[in-house]
Amino acid sequence: MSSSVNIIIAADFALAEKLAAILEQSKLASAQVTIIEAEKFSEEQNIRFNGKYVEQVNFEDDIEWREYDYLLFAGRLEQVTYLAAAAEAGCIAIDVLGICAYLSDIPAVVPTVNNEMLADLRQRNIVSLPTPQIAQLALVLKPLLQQYELTQLSVTSLLPMSYFGEKKIRELVGQTAQLLNGVPLDEEQQRLAFDVAPLYNREDINKQRILLAKVLPEFTGQFIEHQIQSPVFYGFAQQITVSGYDLEQVALDDIWQQTGLLQCHSEKLITPVINGETEETAKQLPQLHLSQMYSENGQLSLWAVSDERGFTRARLAIELLLIVDEWQG
Repeated sequence: MSSSVNIIIAADFALAEKLAAILEQSKLASAQVTIIEAEKFSEEQNIRFNGKYVEQVNFEDDIEWREYDYLLFAGRLEQVTYLAAAAEAGCIAIDVLGICAYLSDIPAVVPTVNNEMLADLRQRNIVSLPTPQIAQLALVLKPLLQQYELTQLSVTSLLPMSYFGEKKIRELVGQTAQLLNGVPLDEEQQRLAFDVAPLYNREDINKQRILLAKVLPEFTGQFIEHQIQSPVFYGFAQQITVSGYDLEQVALDDIWQQTGLLQCHSEKLITPVINGETEETAKQLPQLHLSQMYSENGQLSLWAVSDERGFTRARLAIELLLIVDEWQG
C-alpha cells in the first residue's frame, strides 16, 4: 500500500500519544492521522504528529470509516461496536488491547512470532494483539520452541497501575502522598501504595491459556501463571521459568536474536523503574528486556521487563500495522 495511508487511532490520551510517537518513527510516518478520544481528553491534551496538531474527534461524531485504511483501536469494551463498524466498512482494524483476541475467527498476532495467522485477516477485517502477558511470553518462548521441547512454563506477572488505566495511576499517586504524610487510608479503600496483592480470576487464567495456545500452538506443555498487582506506576515484569529437554545446554547469548524488539542483558538487572528511566533518557523505541538468565537441571529462568503501554501495546501495535500494510501490498 502507498505511504499516503489514512490512519485513525482510538485510545486514551497517554496511549494515543505513544502510538502517534512510534508511528512517527516508522515507515508510515507520512500517513494522515486522526485521533478518536476514547476517553475525553482535557483541554490542554493535544496530539502532535510530524510537528503538527492532528484532528481529534469522538466516537459520537459521524465518522466515515470507509475513508480510513486502518483503525488502531484501544477503546473500552462498550465501544467495540465501533471497531466492528469500521471493519465492516472496509477499514482494517487492529485491536490493540486484545478485546477480540479470544474469538476464533479473529487472528491474534504477535509480530515476528506468528505473522502467518494474518492469512485469516480477511474473514473479519480485524486482527488483535493478545494481552501483554501473552505477547511478552510469546516473544520469549518462540526462539526456545524452535530448538527445544518445553514441558512446563511457570510465570509470575507483576502488573503495574498502568495496566489498569489512568484512574489507578492517579489513585496510587494519591495514596502514596497520603501515607507519606501520615494520613491513614479509609478502611473501604483498596490498598495500592506500598503493598502487593494476588490477582486470581479463574476465567482470566483460562483466557490466558486459550490465548497462549492460539499464538503458540507448538507449546503443548503445562502452563502455570500467577498474577500480582504491584505498587509500580509503569513497567510490566515477568519472572519466567521453563522446563524441557536439554535446556541445560542452552547458549543464552545466542538463543534470542537482537531483532530490535528484544534486548538481552547478561550482567545487568533491568527493573521496571530502570527500564522507564533508561528509555525516557535515551529517547529510544521501547523494547523487551531480558536479564537474570540462567539454566540448570533442565530449567531455564529469566526476568522479562517492558513498558506495558509503550512496548506490549503501542510498539507492537505499530509493528503489527507495518506487517499488515506489507501484506496489503
